[in-house]
Parts: sequence; structure tokens; C-alpha cells
Amino acid sequence: MLKILIPLFSLTLCAQTAAPMPAAPRPPQGMPPMPPRGPEAPEPKDGDPVGYLGQRTIHYGDFSKWLKVMAGPRAESIRKVAASRNQALKQYLDLQILSAKGRAEKLQTTPEYKSLLAAMEQQCFARVLMDEDRPGSEGQKLKEKAENPTAEEVQAYFKANMERYSTPERFTARHILVSLKGAPGSGDKGLPEAEAKEKVAKIQAELKAGKKFEDLAKEYSDDPGSKNNGGLYKDIPFGRFAKEFEEAVRTQEIGKVGEPVKTNFGYHLIVVEARTPKAEADFEKVKDTVRKQMIPERREKLNKDFLVQIRKEVAFRDVPEAKPAPAAQPDPAPQAPAPKAP
Repeated sequence: MLKILIPLFSLTLCAQTAAPMPAAPRPPQGMPPMPPRGPEAPEPKDGDPVGYLGQRTIHYGDFSKWLKVMAGPRAESIRKVAASRNQALKQYLDLQILSAKGRAEKLQTTPEYKSLLAAMEQQCFARVLMDEDRPGSEGQKLKEKAENPTAEEVQAYFKANMERYSTPERFTARHILVSLKGAPGSGDKGLPEAEAKEKVAKIQAELKAGKKFEDLAKEYSDDPGSKNNGGLYKDIPFGRFAKEFEEAVRTQEIGKVGEPVKTNFGYHLIVVEARTPKAEADFEKVKDTVRKQMIPERREKLNKDFLVQIRKEVAFRDVPEAKPAPAAQPDPAPQAPAPKAP
């Protein structure tokens, strides 16, 4: 099929650099010339001619109306850029040419044309019904309702999603990791259990001798995510680290290096610098954010509810699911005849 039958999304291509436009054809004698279509040409006016079919003039306004239908909200941005506008205009004029040829061959009388027209008619009804820019349309009503929740609805959404807006419990800590052989991400740095314990004891001895924790982390730690920063993980929500690691962070005395903690990754020496408790969100401070974030979910729910309502209104019924046939029962085994009494 010729690709000139443009799907709606194809006009996004107009945002790319358009191919050079061919020279404009000469207008029939006595008709006004067409405006220039170069890459720097200003946008024509609605009454300017852009092509001729026989004695009929095709005006720029005709193209603008077509573009609005095909490209929707993108139409204006396409029209404002000469290269994009010229490419879309070429598509439109090609459609006019092919349409005129099809009419001349009376394709409107063919079964193929009628079937295609019927299918497109259904899309047209649905699109116009749900057109958010058409005053009074169902689409516009749903959009306005979705984007304008009441204060009570905003507060109800906030209460149902409080965790999303609360500040979780967090911590700041430094650690030194001594990887065990075979541990995730250890590579060739992992040590057997005994050697790992020896290395931890050596680091503890250097800490007691007065060396700084961050300096020892840079020298000995096998954790690439914190090694170069002196072992620091700052303002981290709980729930991201190994269970044993976080239990130590919750219970250790702040500012003091705890006993070695073993996880799947190896042995950790940890010093907790701060713990920040969970803070519930203040509705007044976040209500504008809540209102914006609830709109997509609200729109989806309203659309689903609308479809349920319309199904009833137009008396649509689903075909009931076929019930599976009962499993066939095996024939009972034949019984031997009872012996006759003598």
C-alpha cells in the first residue's frame, strides 16, 4: 500500500529536517501565485493558495484544518517551523492528488473503499466523542473533572498514599568492607574466612592506635561505592542495605566503631554518624504536589468508569465464557453374574 496514507503519528517526522521542496508549479492563467516555500519562508495566510486541482484552488487554511485533525496539539508547532510545515504540506497535497485520482476512478463504489470507510467511521466517532478540545464533549468533561479534584478528594488521596509523601527513616554512616571469597561483586579481592578475620583485626588495631577511620577506609575497604569517600554513605533511607548491616546501624552507639558485622558481602566495620527518624508529611506543604501527582491515576479511573457507564447506556454485553465440559467418567467395570442357587 502507498505510504501516503499517513498514520496519525507519522507527522512527528515533521520535526526533522525536511527534504528540499520542488519548485512550485505555475498557477493556471488568471489565478494568484502561490507563496514561497523555502526554508526561511514565513507562514502563509489562510487565504493563500498552496495548490490547484483543475479549476479548484487549495488554500493554506484547508491545510491548517487538516493538520489540526491529523497532528492535534502538535499542529501549531509544526506550522511554525518552515521545514516541518513544508514537509507536512507536501504530504497533504499528495493526499489531495491521490484522492482526486481515486474519485475519478470511482473507487468510492468499491467494496474495499466501503469497508475501510466503515472502519474509519468508528474511529472518527470515538475521536470526536473524546476530543478534549471540543466544547461540551465527553472528553473535555472528563479532562476537566480529572484535573480539578475537590479539596476533599486531594486530602483523601494524600491520606491513602501518606507513605509516598513522608520522609523515611535515614542514616549517615561510614564502613570498611573486607570481602569474603565468593561474595557478590568481590572479584579477586575476596579472602578466605580466616584471612578476612585477620585483616579486620589489623584494621581494628590501627584504629586503636589512633588512625582515622576514613583514611583506613580509603586504604583497606573493598566497597567501590564508598572507598574513595572514606567509607561514607550519607543520608540513606533504611531498606537499601543488608539486614545485618542495618541492624548494626540502628543499634550501635553514634560516633563509635562497632564490632565486626558479617553479611553476604563480607565483614564490615561500621561507625554511625547520624540517624534521622521518619517524619510524616505536612498536608499543607505538599498538597499542590499531591494534586499534580493524583491527576494521571484519576484520569485513568474516570475513563474506566466512563466506559463502564457507556457499556450500560448502549446495551453492550460480553459473550459469556463457555463453561468447560465435565470430565468424562470411565465406564464401570462389568460385574460377574451372581451364581444361581442350586
